[in-house]
Amino acid sequence: MNSRGGPSEFIWYCIRRNGVARRKGWTRGVNVGELRRHIEGQADESVEVCVATKFRVVTRERLSQVFFNRVRGVVGMEIKLADAVSRIAPTQMIANNLGFDRALDRFHAEQGIDSSGFATRGMVRAFSAEQFLLPGGDGDEPVKLYRGSTTVDALPPAENEHAAGLVDGIGHWMIQNQSNDGRIPYKYWPSRGMESPADNAIRNFLASWSLARLAKFRRSARLGEAARRNLRFNLSRYFQHIGNGRGAIVESTGAKLGASAVAGLAILEASDGQEFLEELGMLAEGINSLADEDSGFRTFFFPRARDGDNWNFYSGEALLFWAEATRLGIPEAPTLAQCANTFELCRARHKRKRNPAFVPWHTQACASLFAQTGRREFADFAFELNDWLLPMQQWDGLPPDMRGRFYDPARPDFGPPHAASTGAYVEGIAEAAALAHTVGDHARASSYELAISRGLRSLRQLQFRDARDAFYVSKRNRVMGALRTEVYDNAVRVDSAAHALLAAMKILQPAIGVS
Repeated sequence: MNSRGGPSEFIWYCIRRNGVARRKGWTRGVNVGELRRHIEGQADESVEVCVATKFRVVTRERLSQVFFNRVRGVVGMEIKLADAVSRIAPTQMIANNLGFDRALDRFHAEQGIDSSGFATRGMVRAFSAEQFLLPGGDGDEPVKLYRGSTTVDALPPAENEHAAGLVDGIGHWMIQNQSNDGRIPYKYWPSRGMESPADNAIRNFLASWSLARLAKFRRSARLGEAARRNLRFNLSRYFQHIGNGRGAIVESTGAKLGASAVAGLAILEASDGQEFLEELGMLAEGINSLADEDSGFRTFFFPRARDGDNWNFYSGEALLFWAEATRLGIPEAPTLAQCANTFELCRARHKRKRNPAFVPWHTQACASLFAQTGRREFADFAFELNDWLLPMQQWDGLPPDMRGRFYDPARPDFGPPHAASTGAYVEGIAEAAALAHTVGDHARASSYELAISRGLRSLRQLQFRDARDAFYVSKRNRVMGALRTEVYDNAVRVDSAAHALLAAMKILQPAIGVS
């Protein structure tokens, strides 16, 4: 860690106090260990550092080949027009959640020039950078960073350490960020220190569900009350009577099958006495009314024009609700025969056009139905689903911080890599692993457990684990324990946390799940 800037090297520094940038700029030719004194930083201030090297010109035709998400936070960008220069260090892009395209657009706007004018007169260079954090305080030894964070080992020192770290951190984040009325924020921008105005009922009810399960996992009355307070808030905000004894979760964009199903699952997990029984019964009747003899389920109460959208997600959420409602014997639950018939319809449709979004929810439904019936076809389909999914988990040839995520670059239509997706997939694979052990298929269980271990590594990498991960965050209580969307996108979303929490608890205590 004794990098020294030579005559061709630039060194980016940003002096921060409690995450807030106090002074920043570029210097040259100084040892990283001596940088604090050189820039007159105080002992209690942290310093973000990038030693920039290997500058190379990037032609207009090659911009998208050099500057893309996978290298964001690793590769820097220098933009020049006459005497105007904007040199953006990789850590600066992470701290500001800044993409390459937006950096270019911002420079064009500042210089009053459009992209075609810049193409004839401007120049763009890429550069590499060693990254460090001088944390300040007693331990000021430079900390090596990769993409603005420390990397997580593939194999933790202790078994299930990654799962335990996820549970502890996410649980802390949820309680720390819960308002008195029970609300947990849906989306937060760490770089801005602001909540997003975006909203999504399904993802908010995922938080209710995961927090209720955490209360059981911890055997905590305090967490149980926090979960009910959150569920109470979400129901008061979204639940509506829609006629004929039915209820639904209603948003400005309509009423989705998936939202009612996840709300129902949250009630089944958190219900205490009689408080939510009316809503549960009406939601169940609403879900029953969307059963369909061709597709298994219709997906929207309204608008009808959207019926069929998101079938891969919503059919599994609804079948899991049905399976659990049947297991628990609620009055409005379908029979096991009805569940099995709908399972067959969904299985046939999936085989005609496979999609990974289908896998985790239907795996959990299969686990619940297998536990109730012992019918091998439920376990076998769960294995078929997860065997097909596993090749989409990335490992070899990936940057160290991206290993373990799920993404198929040959099928971008399956969706981008995302913390919520990885969490959901690990959640389903954990159920499949438990099923494999139950039926004595230990070789398959081992392959699933390797995928789980790798997925946990990815989720733990995305978690704000300590001050080094959050060196640029001014309101750290709003992010510590939460998960970033991706290694190059620090936005925090509640469903990313909820899926990771549900997955980690299944791994630490398999009996706490739907199976």
